[in-house]
Amino acid sequence: MYNLIVWDTELAAAGGNGSLKKMSIPLDFARLLFQLPSAGFPILSSLSFDDHDLFSGFQLDSLAGELIEVLNIDPSASSLVDLMVSFIRDAKLQKKSVLFDPFGKE
Repeated sequence: MYNLIVWDTELAAAGGNGSLKKMSIPLDFARLLFQLPSAGFPILSSLSFDDHDLFSGFQLDSLAGELIEVLNIDPSASSLVDLMVSFIRDAKLQKKSVLFDPFGKE
């Protein structure tokens, strides 16, 4: 399972569980993101199943923008992309980060 998590870095740094909210991303969609060209999708193409990826601040705007551009490649993913973008914007409003977690469980 591949998860997108609203992450509280301050809580995690203090020894707590930084995970505030989580959504699962289907593996086939995650694979699509990994295969995107880095020239057009520098953030999404850097994701992998090998490591966690944490984004915050202005990176969240770029991340949401790249996800919206994915719809030009796969319009059928619109409901998932809308949900992910809403999730990311919610994290930004809360002044939190988002963490892509390839090791998560359902």
